[in-house]
Amino acid sequence: MKENKLLSKKMNTTQTVLCVVLAIFALIFVYPLVFVVINSFRPNADIIINPSGLPKKIFFANYAQAWTQMHFPRVFILTLFVTVFGTAGIILTSAMCAYGLARAETKLGMILYVFFSFSLVIPFQIIMVPIGVLASDLHLMSVPGLVPMYWGLGCPTAIFMFHGFIKSVPRELEESAAIDGANRFYIFFKIVFPLLKTIIATIAVIDALWIWNDFLLPLIVAKEGTIQLAQMRFNGQFMKEYGPMCASLTISSIPIIAFYLSLQKYIIKGIAAGAVKG
Repeated sequence: MKENKLLSKKMNTTQTVLCVVLAIFALIFVYPLVFVVINSFRPNADIIINPSGLPKKIFFANYAQAWTQMHFPRVFILTLFVTVFGTAGIILTSAMCAYGLARAETKLGMILYVFFSFSLVIPFQIIMVPIGVLASDLHLMSVPGLVPMYWGLGCPTAIFMFHGFIKSVPRELEESAAIDGANRFYIFFKIVFPLLKTIIATIAVIDALWIWNDFLLPLIVAKEGTIQLAQMRFNGQFMKEYGPMCASLTISSIPIIAFYLSLQKYIIKGIAAGAVKG
């Protein structure tokens, strides 16, 4: 009994220490977000004098300036267009490609899968100059031109994730449908694709966060038109408007945070399903 009590006390102490450490890390990660939100309600002069101070009174002028100076409705629609169609294209094309590679038991299929996997280790900074030249040659130097560029850049990661998940789908389901006369497209879209709901939600969140917050590729290809590029207007050479900048960051983060929270339960289900299958 004494040994059990001692073991229980040690476990409680360990759990308490672990909770404290995790709480400290949580505060470290949350602080930048809190810092931005607080300074979005402070005048620019107050932020320059004391960046870590609290607002003396709620200052909404930063949001009005950010809304008008960024032309927020226009850049929001353009960014939403690129994010939605970029993410949807990545999911559809990579799921079909991963399904073909997972079910093709050939050397060519393995070589292609290794090729896609290898492209994950290539930093974007190495290929951004050729991408700019390619976008210019294909007349993709515009906001809509970003969509196929994101397809090419995002598919390798999605294929890698889909490939492992599709391999866990029982082949018997496809064989039964094939016996009933179903073709490959019917089997994929009616049987396999619905079973990928959890991994689709995970990839959708990852790619939507990436595309929505991306700055470098739009700067190279589109020059202007997205939310991230519009925020450069508050960062001048001789004057930085910190208040409107923080307000623009707060406004632009709300849609993508809401999207993440709406799909969070599917991500957790996907992690749990992967743990059980593993």
